[in-house]
Amino acid sequence: MSSTPNTRPPMGPPRSAPGGSGNGPTFDPLKLLQKYKFLLVGAVVLGAVVGVVAHFFLLTFFPKFRSSVLFECSPVQNEIATIGSDQIDEDEMARFIGTQVETIKGETVRRAVLDDGRLAAEAPGWYNKYIENGRFDVVEAYEDIEKVIKANAIPNSYLIELSVSVGDREDAAGLARLVQENYIRTVSSGTSSTVTQRKEQIRKAISDAKDAIVELTDRKNRLLEHQDIDTIDVKDSAEAEALYLVNAQIIGLQQQIEAYRVILQGDEEQLQKDTPIVYDSTLRDRVEQDPLILTLKQRVIDFESSLISLEQAGIGREHRSYKQALQSLDATKRQLETTREQKLLEAFESRIGATRMALSQFQAQIEDLVSQREDLAARLNTLTRLSEEITEINRQLDSALELKGEHESNLATINQNSGLDTASRIMVRKGANVPDRPSFPVLIIMVPLGVIFTTGLVGGVLVVFEMLDQRVKSPADIALIPRTPILGLIPDAEEDPAKHESLATVFSDSPNSVLAEHYRQLRTKISKKMGEHGHTTLLVVGAMPGSGATSVTTNLALACAATSKKVLVIDTNFRRARIHTEFGIQDHPGLAEVLAGESHCVDAIQSLSNGLDIMPAGSRNLRVVERLGNEHMGQVLAEVSAKYDLVLLDVAPAIVAGDASTLAAQVDATLLVARAMQEKRGQVARLKNELSDTRAEFLGVLVNGVRSSAGGYMRKNIRTSHKYHAEDAPQAI
Repeated sequence: MSSTPNTRPPMGPPRSAPGGSGNGPTFDPLKLLQKYKFLLVGAVVLGAVVGVVAHFFLLTFFPKFRSSVLFECSPVQNEIATIGSDQIDEDEMARFIGTQVETIKGETVRRAVLDDGRLAAEAPGWYNKYIENGRFDVVEAYEDIEKVIKANAIPNSYLIELSVSVGDREDAAGLARLVQENYIRTVSSGTSSTVTQRKEQIRKAISDAKDAIVELTDRKNRLLEHQDIDTIDVKDSAEAEALYLVNAQIIGLQQQIEAYRVILQGDEEQLQKDTPIVYDSTLRDRVEQDPLILTLKQRVIDFESSLISLEQAGIGREHRSYKQALQSLDATKRQLETTREQKLLEAFESRIGATRMALSQFQAQIEDLVSQREDLAARLNTLTRLSEEITEINRQLDSALELKGEHESNLATINQNSGLDTASRIMVRKGANVPDRPSFPVLIIMVPLGVIFTTGLVGGVLVVFEMLDQRVKSPADIALIPRTPILGLIPDAEEDPAKHESLATVFSDSPNSVLAEHYRQLRTKISKKMGEHGHTTLLVVGAMPGSGATSVTTNLALACAATSKKVLVIDTNFRRARIHTEFGIQDHPGLAEVLAGESHCVDAIQSLSNGLDIMPAGSRNLRVVERLGNEHMGQVLAEVSAKYDLVLLDVAPAIVAGDASTLAAQVDATLLVARAMQEKRGQVARLKNELSDTRAEFLGVLVNGVRSSAGGYMRKNIRTSHKYHAEDAPQAI
């Protein structure tokens, strides 16, 4: 460790523990079942008892008896014989059965039952409930009878079941008989005049539907003829196609106008400039084909040929004939250039005029097309309104045709059934019976309901308790704290089948025990994390008194020393020093003497036979906690860091003292020890944040004293591990 305890290797952000997203409490259902299995079994037994008690309570005070009647419906018959089963109109039968079910539950039958003089004799118990001041309360009885009478069609049959459920078995049978008889009387009272009146109503409805169909058809034809159109589909109409073409032409003309305007603007800008006009190659090529230009170019060629001939004839440049020919050539070239410039200017100005004329023509065409577009849009709007009107007419036509078909079907049904009245199609298959057992409650239903209710209630309470319980029970609870690394767990000593005299020296006393194996796993993780950044000093911080931080410090030191590392344990717990007691050595000289300047580091260190070195806390009268944060403490740590591979510091619990925060500014790394079933998640999170804010790297949280009773599969794993190591296993390191 450096002598200046203000720097350390840069650390990356702490990695989040698995599941430590901070989204809220989670729990393992299997762990919950294992943890509370006996309580849940008791809830099941209690639920069964509750179900039995509830059954007999309801049976005594609120029983329900159900009496039922079965009616069988027959298909329509003609005057000769019954129609064969293969000719039964299933739709008609379904409608007929549905009508009878509604009739049984209908107001007419209920009123008839209440007005029946036999009601007091048939169902005296039910009747007497509604006697007030010597009079029968019909209104209240009507509301109740609506609830007790049930009727439904039995699927895949022509049967109708009528049921009545009341608190007395005799009343149930009596009410069922009255409903049965009054229903038969009601359906038998129908007259032919009612059927005739119904037929006339349906015929009139059919006639009205036909008139509506004729009127709508005529209206549709008049619209089509008046507008002289072939189709009512707006998208496929000639107007829509024409409008599309006109819009396309307008867009094309607008694009041409834009292109011509660019050309015209460029040409006009050249005319206005004082510099010579730059003619494009197209214009030059056209001027070069002008007859006058071609003639002058030919004359130039002829004069050049004459000069060549004179030179070949031996006539020199000083000869008069040669000079005349040369003068004629120069004059012709000048005339050619002058003529070319004149022709280019004329062609340039002509192009400007042609461009302006083309723009005027294009603009006129656009104006004409815009006028056409407006006319087409108006016609298209008219066609759209017409299309919507005709679509509405078609909808009304379809509705009228459908309504006409329904009326004709109903009329056919009435005509078919007119030869057989409803009463003759109803037969009582099973009359009302006096029930021999209640329909409610039923023991085989009440017991499961009691079990489900009680178990669900207990399970819900347990789930809520687990979600509200903030205590740390296992590393899974640490995983709920965001961005909190987990270093593992140390089982409770009572879970280890091996017996231990001292928890502080478990690793050396019982090297093959389950606890020792967990300390080896912790050693591996700590060594990896410390080695990644070259750390030497590690502060082991307990959250609360009794967290076991001291035993973790000593056993971790023994585990590291077993790998031939030079390990030093410094007892910085000036309030309750225990390291010297656990190892059976003197408490002085120690750290207190070194910080007080009365001893040197080498004199305060005591070596043990197992290769471990200890610096005890020192004499009680010299233990001044303020000295733990001074510069001398940093020098002590720097000195021992140069001599040892690992330096472990034991300190007072963070909850009761601030020594941990003071020392965290002096060491390389920190480790937080949380006692299972003692610390709460909020407490651990706060301490983690405090340690993370110091210069030391926070390695993570170790959960100490984890019991298998907290759920999971620890007990089996511990026994398996103990059995494996106990079978003549060699001493492991």
